[in-house]
Amino acid sequence: MILTSNDNVFYATGIPVTRGQQNPILFALSNRFPPYSVIDSEGTPIPIVWSGAIGNHELWAKEYLTSFLPNGTTEELVSLISQRFSKGARIGIESSMPYPLAQVIKLKVDCVELIVSNEVLDDLRLVKSPEEISKLKASLAITEKVEERIFSEMRSDWSVFKLVSRSKQLLFEEGATGVDHATIAIGNSNPEILEDLKGASGDIVVMDVGAILDGYVSDTRRLGCLGGVSPDLEELNKTMTDIVVETGRKSIQPGRTFSDVCADVEARYMERGKDPMFLNAGHSIGIQTEEEWIVRESTRTIQENMVINIELYSALKPGVHVGIEDTFLVKSSGGEQLSRQPHGIRTIR
Repeated sequence: MILTSNDNVFYATGIPVTRGQQNPILFALSNRFPPYSVIDSEGTPIPIVWSGAIGNHELWAKEYLTSFLPNGTTEELVSLISQRFSKGARIGIESSMPYPLAQVIKLKVDCVELIVSNEVLDDLRLVKSPEEISKLKASLAITEKVEERIFSEMRSDWSVFKLVSRSKQLLFEEGATGVDHATIAIGNSNPEILEDLKGASGDIVVMDVGAILDGYVSDTRRLGCLGGVSPDLEELNKTMTDIVVETGRKSIQPGRTFSDVCADVEARYMERGKDPMFLNAGHSIGIQTEEEWIVRESTRTIQENMVINIELYSALKPGVHVGIEDTFLVKSSGGEQLSRQPHGIRTIR
């Protein structure tokens, strides 16, 4: 199999080619020195990276290839494939493999069959090793500390840009190696493409922040409110907290499917008189923030040691949605809640 995405090369080899590493230079140079890995018939990865990445390091991989020339890693990959794969070979690839690279491989190996095999790595990455779980727990702890510090520091005259800037600063202060996201909003401001707005009394402050720690990410969401929290806002936040926590603890059990989880969520909404207006009930998390969505049509079977975020919302009024996001580790008995942050809405004066 040929791995061509930075995330999967990192997963298979451990070489820090993703964003948010201690020094993400290998990610930054991916346009000139794209990293690759070829997994042989014994399941052993052969990394192919920029020569400057190796230096005096001793890699655990038995074999690796490097190049110091721009696009030389691609030339090394093509050369290795020409040597290792015979006529008519069946080679697994990622669907994101660049089309020109696929065409070159077809020219170099007669009658080669390239088979999109995303599910091989997807399945492996969904079930976390003890080391990965440790990284994800530590990444989450960093994010929760940051949001707590923000809520204790923030004043009603802060703008969105100040919130984002301070959040990023605190992520590094607390030990993150990178910023995954700072999806922060005040009132009706757009949290995806930020607007530098200040809020008014009664505006909801959304803190949806994620750290990266050595390639592994976190994602959590909590709310504040300028001036004071109204009873209806407090009640809806408690309702959504109950749905999220109950779903995480009771529904994500080994052997059940993502579709089963969505059915449980719908029932919990209906029991509380709420419209089940969700596209997904959350997602798995790891090297990527949203590895795989929990959607109604998914037959994905839940397995022990998956790490899953449950993220759900309900409308307080048109254009205003209230919800939280918590992280859970799938154990044999159900979901273990990894999130430790209080769920209550913070008043910001």
